[in-house]
Amino acid sequence: MSSSARGRERAASALGQELLLTAYESPSVGGPSPRGERGQVKLGRYEIVRELGKGAMGVVYLAKDPLIGRLVALKTIRPAHHEDDDETKEFRQRFIREAQAAGILNHPSIVTVHDIGQDDTGTSFIAMEYVEGQNLKEILAQGRALTYDQIGDIIAQVADALDFAHSKGIVHRDVKPANIILLDGGRAKITDFGIAKIASSAANLTSTGQFLGTPNYMAPEQIKGAPVDGRTDIFSLGICLYECLTRRKPFGGDSLTSISYKIVHEPFPPLHEINPQIPDGYEDIMSFALAKDPAKRYQRGRDFALALRAVVRGERPARQHEALLEEQTITTKNPDRVATIEMPFPEASGKAAEARPSAAPRSARGVRHRTVEVFQHTIDEVRAMPLWRRVVPSAIFFAVVGLLVVGLVGAVASIRNKRPDIPEVDVRAESRSAAERQLRTQANDLLRQGKVTEAYDKFMELSKLAPDAPAITAIVHKLSLIRQQDEISKQQLALAKQKFDQGVVLYNNKQYPEAAKAFEESFHLNPSSDATVNYLKLAQAMDQLTRQQKMMMQGQPRPMIGGPVGQVAPGGGSVRATGGTPAQFTTVFNSPVNDGYIMVKVGGEVVAHENLYDEKGRGLFRRKTPRQVNVMKTITPKNADVEVWVVISSLGIQEHRAFRQNILPASNHRLNVTFDPQSRRFDYQLN
Repeated sequence: MSSSARGRERAASALGQELLLTAYESPSVGGPSPRGERGQVKLGRYEIVRELGKGAMGVVYLAKDPLIGRLVALKTIRPAHHEDDDETKEFRQRFIREAQAAGILNHPSIVTVHDIGQDDTGTSFIAMEYVEGQNLKEILAQGRALTYDQIGDIIAQVADALDFAHSKGIVHRDVKPANIILLDGGRAKITDFGIAKIASSAANLTSTGQFLGTPNYMAPEQIKGAPVDGRTDIFSLGICLYECLTRRKPFGGDSLTSISYKIVHEPFPPLHEINPQIPDGYEDIMSFALAKDPAKRYQRGRDFALALRAVVRGERPARQHEALLEEQTITTKNPDRVATIEMPFPEASGKAAEARPSAAPRSARGVRHRTVEVFQHTIDEVRAMPLWRRVVPSAIFFAVVGLLVVGLVGAVASIRNKRPDIPEVDVRAESRSAAERQLRTQANDLLRQGKVTEAYDKFMELSKLAPDAPAITAIVHKLSLIRQQDEISKQQLALAKQKFDQGVVLYNNKQYPEAAKAFEESFHLNPSSDATVNYLKLAQAMDQLTRQQKMMMQGQPRPMIGGPVGQVAPGGGSVRATGGTPAQFTTVFNSPVNDGYIMVKVGGEVVAHENLYDEKGRGLFRRKTPRQVNVMKTITPKNADVEVWVVISSLGIQEHRAFRQNILPASNHRLNVTFDPQSRRFDYQLN
């Protein structure tokens, strides 16, 4: 085997390792490892607690951040023996890119990246959120039972997370069970964006021709070397769903060639042939998620998640490409606005058609003029005859004249009988037609303005004037469906607000697991709420911190602050119960940003919870401006911890700082917090 091939094999092996949370205990830090190596004590500023996992080119440690006391997972690259090794350099570049890609993702179902750095020995590391749980690959290998509803909910959470990443221009490209971690309460998180592709980046780290991803979970376009996008991740997630439902891979094989051929050319075995008890709705989902052509798959992770949740509710998932309004009378110029429905004019009635003559009648005046000419010509010829010069008796003369007059009158009467009758105007029909035309114009104008309800009312009036018009009936039906969808959306937003309020109450009562569940339900109903995301992350972090503190205390009694006489305080001695005159606590923060919030607690009591911005204007003219927070709160004297949280979602900042302060009766305390956006540093002054 050539050195280049061996290097690619090492890099592929490193990418295939499950480094983040391997569930086994390593030798204690500082002691010798099985290979004779000595464990590290610190990495950068982080204090190593123990080793979590190890791969061919990297190690994952459980470490503690001494600045805020937070436990993190440190993912590292072991220093290479040959710095000029191309595969090692490429792997290091992907390692750095993992932090750049995942660092901009702030989602409850994505493992958060906190920091990136390098120690004095040249070891690069990423500090990421430490979560306690098992990955989906381990759970499937252990044979743990998962209900069909649990499987649908887990994959739906991951689909929502991928949809969020795709909206930020990030494609994971290595979605597989080993990168999906399950936490307590059925929550799922996806990790390891190590070979993710930033869609807007011009960099190309695949020039060596290596496979990026795990072969069993790759999409056809990945195998063929075609461009990838978010639909590639949907195919890989579909394989994960198939494996969870059947406990086998849809495209198995004993070689890379066999697996690749099946992914590109062969269909997956139907679910009902493997297990007839699998709900039918999953078969429909698989047909879209594992479509060979990306254009025939789910186009967004959100669509995938909605279909899964429909199956969990016992419903049949909606089929793709079923447009609500698809007739030629419907045109959509702007996808963000309501479809413009052009109402065709109804056909003219039979009476109206008959009322209009097909051709104009011959002019009576022209007929009369020609008759006079014929008559004059006849007279001239008669007068030229010899008989004309003879004296005609009066009786004969008048008889001839009488006959001519009778003939003329008969001719005129015949011409008049041939003229068509002019119909009378139907005033009522004309009025009804004008009213229909006016209603039709008003309804179309309202639709162009996005006023569906008013347009619906106009079309209802129009349907009463023309009850037999099928085009009007169809449009009324479609507008009714749109109104029903709007009503459902309003109900979902109201329910999301109710769940959010419940979560805030539970969070203030320190019921962090229940608060996290309420915020998660609110997030599923309204994923666009930044406040819900921030509170959900905070509740999960507090829940995790509480669990970690209990684990690290190892059964030791926790010091109690501000309790009755005889309770232990930090530094020894006891603390007597305080009372008497209340104290004043003021929080000041001059915000330079127009996003986020600050929260301050003294001994668990909230003294400040304020937004860092003001909203001005209405509608399209509404804007956010930075504001100065200056809040004073009366509190009970106590010797307690002062905790400060600052969350700025637009900058990806979740700052947490804790201080120790003795709050005496009748005392005034002031906390000044400043923030420098350029250095991203906070300064705290407490007196």
